[in-house]
Amino acid sequence: MEVIGTVVRLQVQRSRLKPGERGHRVYDPSPLLDVPALQVGPRGVVGQSPGGPVLDVHHADHPDSRNVKLANGLSLLPRAHYARMGRTYGPHLVEGVAGESLLLDTEGSWTFADLVGPLHLESADGGLLALVDPAVASPCVEFSRFCLGRGVGPVDDEVQQAMADLGDGVRGFYIRADGSARIECGARLFRG
Repeated sequence: MEVIGTVVRLQVQRSRLKPGERGHRVYDPSPLLDVPALQVGPRGVVGQSPGGPVLDVHHADHPDSRNVKLANGLSLLPRAHYARMGRTYGPHLVEGVAGESLLLDTEGSWTFADLVGPLHLESADGGLLALVDPAVASPCVEFSRFCLGRGVGPVDDEVQQAMADLGDGVRGFYIRADGSARIECGARLFRG
């Protein structure tokens, strides 16, 4: 097996990052919480914080769940993508602001093709957690406006171009856990 990344940050979204009514939402990263460990499972992730467990808003059991058919309970993003977004949109695109569950140090940027094949994430007990069904995390209008430094407004050509630029995995990827495990920083992601 080949190591394709190492986890350098773990976080949960305690609540929606796009609160409010459709058409009047803005992207607000303040509900993000860094945690020392995640309990990862098929229904999503639970942050293991000093204050106790914290359900991610994409966990199927969250009271305001944003989970869609168990397909988006775990997200990941290579650190290199932040460098690219920062060069394009500015220094407010700090690591973690896109809301991914796992930030990984990698050899470079990823495309969907990098996630094809058997993937396994190293667990805290030294085991391997199978990850399946990768998908591109398409950027939303609100995150695209946030990148541009804009609030509520029309979905004009500039916003549409940002959405295109942030597509194809630049904004990140969803993947499903085929089992459950505790994940900590330093965990390696294997392919093959």
